[in-house]
Parts: sequence; structure tokens; C-alpha cells
Amino acid sequence: MDDGVDYMHPDLKFNYNAKASYDFSSNDPYPYPRYTDDWFNSHGTRCAGEVAAARDNGICGVGVAYDSKIAGIRMLDQPYMTDLIEANSMGHEPNLIDIYSASWGPTDDGKTVDGPRNATMRAIVRGVNE
Repeated sequence: MDDGVDYMHPDLKFNYNAKASYDFSSNDPYPYPRYTDDWFNSHGTRCAGEVAAARDNGICGVGVAYDSKIAGIRMLDQPYMTDLIEANSMGHEPNLIDIYSASWGPTDDGKTVDGPRNATMRAIVRGVNE
């Protein structure tokens, strides 16, 4: 759950699960990051690579779980965030996804931190405690 995943990246394309993926920012099944002339989103792709980058493909690194499958859930790359977007993202395809990873932050400056909205946070706490 991030700003998208470059599912065509040579390190990720064979470990990408399209059925488990969705773009909640654009409401379509293609969670590709948004790139413009002055904005380059790659956090979700980098996080996915740390986990599932292919081994022995002659590129560079290898993921810690290089045989695992990853999904892309794009939810953060938009001017607003709502509980509904977070809830839909966190509840997307639970029969296909074993682990959800989310990075919340209003900016990518490395020091500002945000978190899930109120209803989402209450649902997380309830899920842990009950």
C-alpha cells in the first residue's frame, strides 16, 4: 500500500500478482506510479524490490524473499486521503494477500510522519486485540 509499483520493472515483473493488485487513486487495476516532468514516485517500487526483487537476473540486487509474489495497491499518490480509501486498500483481496505493508507520510522529506486516519487506526487496534 503505497504510491504504486512499477510492475514492469525487470526485478519485479515475474513476481507481480496482478489479480491481487489495484489502484485506489485512479480506480483501476493498474497500480503503476504516477510520473510527471517534476515528480517521480518510486517508494512503492523500491519497497517491493526490497522484498521480491528477482535473483540471478544480472541487474543488481536481490529481494529478501526473491521467490515471493507481490501486489501493488496504489493509495497514497493523491491530494487527499480518506478512511474509505484506507479501508478499501487494507481489505483488498485478503484471500490473495498474506502481508500488507503500508508507509504513511504526508511528504517524502524523511522526517515528517503521518499515520492512518481515525477509523482505520481503530480498526487496526481492534484487529490486533480481538
